[in-house]
Amino acid sequence: MWKVAGSKRSFNLKALSGSIAVACFLGAIPVCHAADTVVGNASYDRGVQLMNEKKYAEAVKAFDEAAGLASTNAVIYMQRGQCFFALGSFKLAQKDFSEAILYDADNADAYLWRGTTNAKLGDHENAIKDYAQAIKLNPKLAKAYAGMGDSYLAQGDKSTALATFNSGLKLEPKNAELIVKRADTYAAMGQTDDAIKDYNFAIQVAPTYGVAYINRGAAYAGLSRPEDALKDYDKALSMDPSNADLLKKRGHEYFKLKNAKEALEDYEDALKQDPTNAALYYHRAKALMQLGSNGEAMASLEDAIRLDPNQGQFYLARAFLWHKLGKSVLAHEDIKRAQFFDPTLPRKIEFSADASNPDKYLQETVLQDVNKSGKADDSEKLKPTSPGY
Repeated sequence: MWKVAGSKRSFNLKALSGSIAVACFLGAIPVCHAADTVVGNASYDRGVQLMNEKKYAEAVKAFDEAAGLASTNAVIYMQRGQCFFALGSFKLAQKDFSEAILYDADNADAYLWRGTTNAKLGDHENAIKDYAQAIKLNPKLAKAYAGMGDSYLAQGDKSTALATFNSGLKLEPKNAELIVKRADTYAAMGQTDDAIKDYNFAIQVAPTYGVAYINRGAAYAGLSRPEDALKDYDKALSMDPSNADLLKKRGHEYFKLKNAKEALEDYEDALKQDPTNAALYYHRAKALMQLGSNGEAMASLEDAIRLDPNQGQFYLARAFLWHKLGKSVLAHEDIKRAQFFDPTLPRKIEFSADASNPDKYLQETVLQDVNKSGKADDSEKLKPTSPGY
């Protein structure tokens, strides 16, 4: 169930991620339609009960006993594999789904689960093969198209991913998960208008599907429409108030709008959920700098550097603070560290002395993502002011 609260800071994705039903709705775990009984096996029945109670580790032990009594029953391996999946033990899950296929080679769901597990393990080539076999056995299995499209996208094959999502949508034209996946693909291809149309449609058919709001908000952010992005992030946060990444995203939009106070509040709320995230301390420091709290900003940057000492922008921000404090030697050393970790920075860096815009250089420098996404952080469309920098 989606938990809706009244305040703007009110769906807890992390808290719900252990639920197979919810994860399925979000596209993380496919539905399994395996038989739900194994006649005369009390251990199996106990395992199913524990699984329904989300006591996955205990359920595994019960299924172990059940497998000892019926070692060739595919259903037992399917259920135990799902428990391993929920526990994040993907290698063991993969092994169980392979066992299920060994004893029931025509089980489309077994291939669907193994494909999803292979994708989790980063083996997208074999994931695609499993999804293809699932579709061969059950051509109406839309979840298999969703997984296959994700794997093509992970391989960088956007056009094939798009075609795959379209095939799934022919089966279920109002499947919000598939619509959003297609929208994400359009966004990755630079077709932002098409992406937003799909996000709009997904929200129309599933008004409580938080992912659609989050991703449409990101699309608006990429179009430099922070006000529209904020509306979508507000809606998503009303359903998931403790989503740290989402709070960070909204904080960025407030920062763009020069609303450092609201940005700071979001970064601090995010840090309560994710207190070891170096990037959040860095962004918190930037908001504090805008508010003139340089001492607190310095402490926040020190935390960022302590947690992740390899990010150029952290040192650049600290150099700027040293500059404001009149510590030119310390500023110079941090600039050198920033350039070492980020070779794309200009060879010559001088902070602006313009009193009307004391943070000029810091806000006009291309910065890198530090949130372990592997993607460029485009939350701030920043560029050097001149070739001299």
